[in-house]
Amino acid sequence: MTDMDMAEHEAWFENYAQEQRALETGDAGPIDLKLRHTLEVLATARAITAESGPEPELERACHLAALYHDVARFEQYRRYRTFRDRESCNHGLMGVKILKRERRLEGEGPALRRRVLTAVGLHNRFQLPPALPGDAALVTHVVRDADKLDILRVMHENLSGPKPWHPTVVLGLPDDEALVSDTVLRAAREGRVASYSDLTSVNDLRVLLGSWLFDMHFPASRRQFAAAGHARRLIEGLPENAAYGAIRTELLARLAAVDTAPAPAATH
Repeated sequence: MTDMDMAEHEAWFENYAQEQRALETGDAGPIDLKLRHTLEVLATARAITAESGPEPELERACHLAALYHDVARFEQYRRYRTFRDRESCNHGLMGVKILKRERRLEGEGPALRRRVLTAVGLHNRFQLPPALPGDAALVTHVVRDADKLDILRVMHENLSGPKPWHPTVVLGLPDDEALVSDTVLRAAREGRVASYSDLTSVNDLRVLLGSWLFDMHFPASRRQFAAAGHARRLIEGLPENAAYGAIRTELLARLAAVDTAPAPAATH
């Protein structure tokens, strides 16, 4: 697949985002954030597929799904003033509806349309259905890995800045060291990822973001997770107290153990 194959889709997406921004009467910052996020996710998805080497139609599905995975975020924010799905709408399912409404995939074959719509609809699920077909699972995993990798960047850039942090970015969570989720800590100790619904504070969010290492599905994803440095600095921001000190040390050690050797040459 060449960049020209994607040019029309990318142009439509950027125009759509700008149209949504023009309709925003308040703070348009979160819309700008999501536009940049999408372009970063697409670039990361391209890097993952360049190494993993899926066949061309699957590669195209990965890139289209990465481009469109958050297409609903603009309308979600304008309607509900939040990106928290449980307080607004399921942005994955809403994205599927928007892509159908806008007829964005009508020029693609039925198998590719199915893969893209499946990935968009499922990318924000806590767990994927166990019976998901292998091709759809691959596309969805590429999007989920790329999505998480850029969310780490967004979170690091914001949480390293001055307080108060934008409530939309930190999911409205309080910055209170006294609020600790045992569920989030236990999941991280066991090499699992907790649910957003288990979060009680910004520090819990730092732990959850660090535990995303356990949910990376490709060698390229794991290397970038460690090499980019965002996860390490987010984890380093945890307090070294009785509640978080041990998991802070453990997550930093797990991160340091990731192989950051150069990627092998892609084979197609």
